[in-house]
Amino acid sequence: MMDFIFSYFFTPFLNWGYRIVGFVVIFAAAGRRFAPRVFKRASGFSYKFLIWLVLGFKVLYASIETFSQYYVWSSSDFTKLFLNQNIIDLNIAQDFFGKMAWIFDNRFGYFLFYSWGRFWFEIVVSLAAAFLFYLFLVFLKKYKERFFEEGETELGFLLALMVGWSNFIVFIPLVFLSMVLVSIFRMLAFKETHTTLGAPFLLAALIVLLFGNYFINILGLTMLRV
Repeated sequence: MMDFIFSYFFTPFLNWGYRIVGFVVIFAAAGRRFAPRVFKRASGFSYKFLIWLVLGFKVLYASIETFSQYYVWSSSDFTKLFLNQNIIDLNIAQDFFGKMAWIFDNRFGYFLFYSWGRFWFEIVVSLAAAFLFYLFLVFLKKYKERFFEEGETELGFLLALMVGWSNFIVFIPLVFLSMVLVSIFRMLAFKETHTTLGAPFLLAALIVLLFGNYFINILGLTMLRV
C-alpha cells in the first residue's frame, strides 16, 4: 500500500509539482501586472498572497522530500542505519550549528541533519537571496523610479523567491537581458521607448523555469547548489 502511494502520488509531485506551481505563479503574477483590475476581481490574488503561496509550497515540497527520504532509507536494512544515528556522537553537528546542535542529539540526528542540508536549507537561502534582491529594487526605485510601476518591487521579490537558489544566479543576468529584449520589442512594435521591469521579471522567470537547470550545468555552477 505504501509503495502504491509513493509511486502514484509523491513521485509525480516531486517530478512535476515545482514546475507546475511555477507556471501557475507566473501566470497569476502576469495577470496582476497586466490586468490588475480584471484579475483582482476574478481571483483576489495579490503579490503578497502569491509570496505566501510560494513559501507554503516550498515548505510542503521540502516536507514531502523529507518523508520520501525517510521512506526510501527505511525500505532497506542497510540504509536503516542512517535512521538510527545520533550525529552528536560523530562530532559533526557542533561544527555547523554550535549551541543549536542539541536538535540532532537523538536517534534521528543524522536523518535530520541530512534533511536540513538537502531539503530545507534551500528555502532559507532562497528567502535571503530574494530579500536582498528586494532591498536592491527598493533602493533602485528610490533613484530610478521610471523603471518601476506600482507593485513591481514585490513582483521581483516574488519571482526571485519562486525560482529559488541556485536558479537565482541565472535569474539576475536574465532580467537584464530580458530588459533589453523587451525594450527592443516595445520600440519596434509600439514605438515606445519606456520599459519598466515588470515584463522582464516575468520573461526571465519563465526562461529560468524552463531552462534553469540547463544553464546551471552549462555554466559550471553546479557547485553552488544547496
